[in-house]
Amino acid sequence: MVIARWLSGFLLMVLLAAPGAVAAQSGPDPLANVSFEQRLGAQVPLDLSFVDEEGRPVRLGDYFGAQPVVLTLGYYECPMLCSLVRNGLVEALNKVPLTVGSDFRVVNVSIDPRETPMNAANTRAAVVSRYNRPEGKAGWHFLTGPQDSITGLAEAVGFKYFYDERIDQYAHAAGILVLTPEGRLARYFYGIEFNPSDVRLGIVEASGNKIGTPVDQLLLLCYQFDPATGTYTGLVLTLVRVGGILTVIILLASLYLLSRGSGRPGAPGAPPGPVAASG
Repeated sequence: MVIARWLSGFLLMVLLAAPGAVAAQSGPDPLANVSFEQRLGAQVPLDLSFVDEEGRPVRLGDYFGAQPVVLTLGYYECPMLCSLVRNGLVEALNKVPLTVGSDFRVVNVSIDPRETPMNAANTRAAVVSRYNRPEGKAGWHFLTGPQDSITGLAEAVGFKYFYDERIDQYAHAAGILVLTPEGRLARYFYGIEFNPSDVRLGIVEASGNKIGTPVDQLLLLCYQFDPATGTYTGLVLTLVRVGGILTVIILLASLYLLSRGSGRPGAPGAPPGPVAASG
């Protein structure tokens, strides 16, 4: 199995290094401009102006004051991970014994200033249809807004993203945040799947204005360069392909080693060795 592990590690390094190598040849790597820094305890600017899913002007502070807030940043027409983040959040909240609207609010903010309340309304309809508590659907909010408001919020929460005009996509990390009723950052959750127990604890602690501790960052980025097509694709797809290839290599190596072992005299299934002649 030593050979299998070596081959697996080598292949993984090659596959994950390839996008960076291509980016280096074609210019600066856009993903170098992407991060999701934990700024626990920082206050978000509540005076930022947005528009809700019904086209009404709102302030970010309209959603704070009485309850903690679960916040997501992405964009509604995202072809990559944003919908997976929203779906993962709904799945987790369906298992949390707290109800959106009664115990906390969920606020989604688009990072694309070109998106409209119609984009927000369509996304909201798709999301809340999967939430198992109809009485809580009013607690879901989907906002759009001008670039200065988006930038102000993104900088406050440490959400650094990049717009690639060549392919009209945003590169950004996947995750959600929990904020206190006062608008202070209390917890970060990275990825597209969220542990319901951790999310519940984060909401409960935030409701008491308790700030959590930093967590390990495993950033899942919303796009990645594909040298085969010259476009950017989801990192999830790359990891799935890598996992499949590694599995095949390990299985082939295992079969090879088993076949060598079965050929040795005395091994199960091996032909008997030569019988010494009696003297």
